[in-house]
Order: sequence, then C-alpha cells, then structure tokens
Amino acid sequence: MIGEWLPVLWASHLKKNVLKMAETNKPAFPQTPDGVTDWEKVFEDPDQGLISVIRTAQTSENLRACMMIVIRQLFTRDDDELQVAQLTRQLDDLLAQSGGAVPSDAAIAMLRQIKTQRQEMAQAYLADKKRKKRRKNRRSAAGSASTKNAIYLLFKNPKYFIGLGLVLTVLLIGVIAALVIGGTPTTENVDRTDHAAGQEPADPQKDGADTPKTKPSQQDMPLPAFTPTVRDTMAAPVAIVLRHVTLPRSLGKWKRGPTHVMPFIFITDERAVSDVCRQFPYILSTLNVELSKAFQDIEVFDEQVLAGVARRVGPILNSRLEEPVITRIFLAIPMDSRDHPPAKCALASDTFTKYLK
Repeated sequence: MIGEWLPVLWASHLKKNVLKMAETNKPAFPQTPDGVTDWEKVFEDPDQGLISVIRTAQTSENLRACMMIVIRQLFTRDDDELQVAQLTRQLDDLLAQSGGAVPSDAAIAMLRQIKTQRQEMAQAYLADKKRKKRRKNRRSAAGSASTKNAIYLLFKNPKYFIGLGLVLTVLLIGVIAALVIGGTPTTENVDRTDHAAGQEPADPQKDGADTPKTKPSQQDMPLPAFTPTVRDTMAAPVAIVLRHVTLPRSLGKWKRGPTHVMPFIFITDERAVSDVCRQFPYILSTLNVELSKAFQDIEVFDEQVLAGVARRVGPILNSRLEEPVITRIFLAIPMDSRDHPPAKCALASDTFTKYLK
C-alpha cells in the first residue's frame, strides 16, 4: 500500500496544528512493471499521494513543515544538499509572497515540477539499460556465430585439418628443442665439475699486475652542505580542504563557467582540524545557501562572487567554534580534473600547494 512508503506527516493537526517529522528511512516507493519508481502514483495518488497530503495543510507553517518532509524524503543523497537548499529558498519565497494565505497551489506546482524531473530521469535510466542490454546481446551473438563458423569450416574443409596438424607439429618441435637445449652444461655446472676433480678455478685478480684499490662506499662519502632558501624557511599555511561543491548553475542566467569549486579553510593551528571538520555538515549547508543567494541574479560568471561568498562564510563558521581559528576561506576553481581531496574534510597535503600560494 502507498501508506508504507509515505511517512506519517501529520500528528493531531486538527487539535494542535503542529507537524511532526517522522524519523524513518528512505521510503520504498511503488514500482512500475519496468522496475523503476512509479512517480505518477507517488505524487498524484488521490488518497495518499504527496500532492493530496499537501492539500490538507491548513496554515502556512504546516504547509512548510510538510513540504520540507517531502523534500527531505526525495533528496537523500549527499550530493542533493544544493538542491535541498534551492528548493527551501524557493519555498520560503512562496510563503513570503503569499500575503498570509496558504500557497497550496504554488507548492503543488513545485511538486509537479519535481515529478516531471524524476520521470525524465527514470525514462533516461530505462533507455540506457535497454541500450546496454542490446549491446551485450549483439556481442554474445557475434561471439557465438564466430565460434560456430570456425567449427563449421574446420570440419567442412580437410585443408584446415592439415593446417592445424602443421601448427601442432611446430609447437611439439619447439618443446623438444627447448628440452634439449636446456640440458646443455652451463658455466656454473663446468666449474662444479672441475672442483669435484680437484681443479681450482682460475682467479682473474691473480692475472693482473696490481689489485685496484677499493672505492669508498656512498655511506663513507661526506654529504653536501644544505643551505636553506627563502622558500624553504617560509612555513606553509595550515589549510583544510573540503570535497568539491557544485555551483548552482540552474539558478542564474549565466551558462558558461566552472561547474564546481574546492573550498580551502585556513586555520591558525593544525590541532584545530578535527574541531573544524566536525562542523562539516553545517559548513556544506552554509556554502550551498550562500552560493545559491550569490548566483541567483548574475548573468556572467565572476570569481569576485566566490570571494564575496568566502568572506561572508568565514565569520559564520567562526561563530560555531569555541575559538575563532579560521583566518580566511578560499573557494578555488580546480586547475586539474584529477585534483580530488582524499576525504570530505582533511588537512591539505602537498598536492594542493599550488592552491595555497
């Protein structure tokens, strides 16, 4: 039943008018015969579909709480944080512009837009699945046909038997030759034979007039003096690197530019890395919200927009820490597609030195 995939959204709203979010795992949505989620049923079911639940909201507060549960149930991956921030902002704008009324129709329009996106993704998945299956079937058929043709030709024409016999004969001769050559006495075997007969092998050093002096080993040689340069004496800044954050391209009018940035958080003490990284979910959420605001109305990408976002986020993060250890934040555009942080939040290694200059 649909009630199994939709969590309990309302708790005595007629009495208290309060929405309680159910602490449940990702729901098991109903499936189509093709094996994908039946998004039409998820959203449009007249009894327990998401849209029918939204229609029951009596106040703006209940509508927002209900919509946030739906959004959190639909966008559960780590990479969905930006979409959650965008939808939350869009929902808050709808409520602010409603003039005190309950904007149920506008919220339903948002849900139907999400439904259309999910249906398009499901169709693309099915098309890709069918394409891979056809390719696999063609390869299997081609391999089977080649094997059958080879067997057919082998038995149809006697000359192929003759050719196969010649190949096997050459291989047999090669094996026999390798065994015979392998039995030839080597120099080591001759030395052992002479030693058994009482003959001492000739010492090549006795034939020379003088024995060369032993060269000093590398360990005995003195090491060159180290003179530190100005660059060596400068201490590298202590910085934390976060995983890539996707830029909100769908919000603004600009179409060309980078797709993501790599945040660097400069701190005063390396011992504060763990304290900062414990705030990673809050840091990621703050960056997504601030980027959504900054890129909403721009028409041309500008790195100064990133610098402005970094300046605003720094004090916000410091307010969450016991001590303000963050000196600045830098949102770097990756120089190389192979530059990937080793973890979600970690101390920047020497690999990222080119970003810290």
